Amino acid sequence: MGLSYFCLRTRLCALALVACTGTVCAAQTVHLPDWACAHPDSIFVGAFEPGEAMVPSHPSLGSGGATAVNGNVARTVSVAGDGDHTYYLHLPTGYTPTRAWPLLLALEGAAGSRILALSEAQTVRSDWSALADASGFVVAVPVASGSQGGWTEPNPDGSGPSDYDVIAAVLADVASAYNVERTREYAWGYSAGGEVLYDIVLTGWDGLDANSFAGFAVTGAVIAGCPTYSIVASCIPASAARHIPLDIHAGTNDSNIPISYPRSDESAFMSAGWDLGSTLFYTEFSDGNPPGGHTYTTGHLQQVWQNLCPNAVIP
Repeated sequence: MGLSYFCLRTRLCALALVACTGTVCAAQTVHLPDWACAHPDSIFVGAFEPGEAMVPSHPSLGSGGATAVNGNVARTVSVAGDGDHTYYLHLPTGYTPTRAWPLLLALEGAAGSRILALSEAQTVRSDWSALADASGFVVAVPVASGSQGGWTEPNPDGSGPSDYDVIAAVLADVASAYNVERTREYAWGYSAGGEVLYDIVLTGWDGLDANSFAGFAVTGAVIAGCPTYSIVASCIPASAARHIPLDIHAGTNDSNIPISYPRSDESAFMSAGWDLGSTLFYTEFSDGNPPGGHTYTTGHLQQVWQNLCPNAVIP
């Protein structure tokens, strides 16, 4: 199914569609109207005010998926040469396949072992669940499969299998099994998960890059920790496919990452063309347990969602 538009003024849509006729258009960010994040059915409640922006829609039209228990589902994806992998899904209260829902991909930090990685992924799902219920989006959490509970990287030439293949398979599986709004797929990564996300978004990998998400966020992660497998320079903001909206959260007392590193990252993104307060959101925090440490709170996740939610991406 192609891209469609829920438009507030017919002429706006016509102009938008004509602009790409006969050309290959670069992906671009659409800033949604204020009401788009107000409640789960917001796509249908435009006030038809003159000048309001169009709301793009590209539903995945998934088949409906398995019945969830309290919104939670465990599913399995298969990766060629790497077997089956479990991932965890949360469906928001009132989920129905009759309309498309935004999707958040959440990547955990290194857990210490494969068993702990399973537990940590479920914790991440739980941390996002209340916000997903209130705001109306699906949460998908892959499980890091490294022997120490970290993420496995591709080979130097980008081949696999690796956890990057698992992440791609999870995104495809959710879109196939559930009705996902493809213009509003977001990603968040904590610690090592954020560094993997930096690599996927900024460096690009086998079809996944800055054009694959409407926005992304990292917490307790820095560019300097980007995986070094690649034969090309990795995690360079200026090399990204587009100025994708980005939220950075950093603890002022993070014992793993001196605050100078995320501050340097903020400067690097601004130098590469990101606009603070528009396509770049930077927050230093001193709360949490330990205060300002290598951690996050549900309050931080709410800030992340508030910054990412108003953005959609169209091809």
